[in-house]
Amino acid sequence: MKPTSQHIPLDRRSFLRSAATGVVVGLPFLEAMSRNSRSVVNAGEIADDERPRRSVFTFWGLGMNGRDYTPKETGRDYQLTPILQPLAPHRDDLTVISGLKLTHSGGHGGDRTFLTGTATHAADTKLRVSADQELAEIVGGQTRFPSLQLGVRRGTGFGAPQDNTLSWTRSGTPLPAENRPHVLFDKLFRPDTPESLAQREQSFARQQSVLDSVREEARRLSESLGKNDRQKLEEYFTSIRDLEKRMAFDQQWLYQPKPQVDPIDFGDEQGLDPDKTNLDYRRYQRLMFDVIALALQTDSTRVISYMARKDNSDGTGAYRKETNNPYGYHTMTHHGEDPDKLKWWTIVDTHYMEEWAYFLDRMKSVKEGTGNLLDHTLVAWGSSGGTINAHNNHHLPTMLCGGSRLGVKHQGHLIREDNYLGNLWQTMFGVMGAPTPDNFQDGEADGVITELV
Repeated sequence: MKPTSQHIPLDRRSFLRSAATGVVVGLPFLEAMSRNSRSVVNAGEIADDERPRRSVFTFWGLGMNGRDYTPKETGRDYQLTPILQPLAPHRDDLTVISGLKLTHSGGHGGDRTFLTGTATHAADTKLRVSADQELAEIVGGQTRFPSLQLGVRRGTGFGAPQDNTLSWTRSGTPLPAENRPHVLFDKLFRPDTPESLAQREQSFARQQSVLDSVREEARRLSESLGKNDRQKLEEYFTSIRDLEKRMAFDQQWLYQPKPQVDPIDFGDEQGLDPDKTNLDYRRYQRLMFDVIALALQTDSTRVISYMARKDNSDGTGAYRKETNNPYGYHTMTHHGEDPDKLKWWTIVDTHYMEEWAYFLDRMKSVKEGTGNLLDHTLVAWGSSGGTINAHNNHHLPTMLCGGSRLGVKHQGHLIREDNYLGNLWQTMFGVMGAPTPDNFQDGEADGVITELV
């Protein structure tokens, strides 16, 4: 019998090259790249364990009007509340989880504890790594961007009453957030030119030279310092090592072509920067969700954190123009049972939930095998402010969406009274196939939410 030649799957890092222009373009994960592929033409299905698993952590500061958010019934047959009505088409793709808590929270500055478990902005707190970065350390090495940090405000906000980012490195350094969808799109998909590649190579060299010089100076200084100062200096060295690892990783991807996607018409960029006036919030938010979906679809990253609404204020105030609301978001949380403030709070929360429904629509519109992008992605929606009162650190409004093809068993409305919010993150790690790190959430997690898995 004539031996059958074994087909070798198409390489995961294959790209297209134009003979005329020399331009190269990266490819998304194709069925021909699967070990189930019999040939490039007769590809077959991607094996379940080959399909990327992704996680998105989103934060919506200052809680929700729990009177019109929290369902009264539990289980799959719960009645949608006024704020949840926009999610009616997606009710089988999500679980509302009631009763979760954070020890260090309460609506003002809870942003920092949301993914870290640490004592928010307390002066004597040792800052620590956030859950998204721990997950990125495990699953992020296979993508150009191990993680993306996004927010409604740019940078870190470090030193201000509230941060602009949810993400912290292992050495306790905040990672800056990007808040402009058009800038994010260029970062992910704009092809590099020979000139830009050369500039980036020079930038890497300059940064490495500076780090080498600083490290040598710090070593000399260390010899004359006491024990406590040497310990602080070692933490500084750790930050330098974190930066060097990121630089080395970026250099590995420098000449790998970016995926090619259809261009997005961003229109007037003036209305897409939350740091400037005249923000067109609805257009901004939907374009941000569009780019996030593209980042996941092209396997540019598998871990995303997004501070979609800040603590203390929403971060934009844009809804006031769109709804004619007379109150600021923070003012509504201090409602004192004023029916007018509660009415407007529900209107605004529903306004935000409409945008969340758009994101779920967008994720479900991307076909993956016999399912869709949402089926293969864990998408967490949450806050550090409670639903009984926005400045409580318990009964946090929390929702897990997607992941049905990853093994998530959605429950409709689930009550987990007095459980840590970190238990949801621990559950997500398990679904992602990632082991729970040591000292996870600084003790602010003690198990998984078994009903979901």
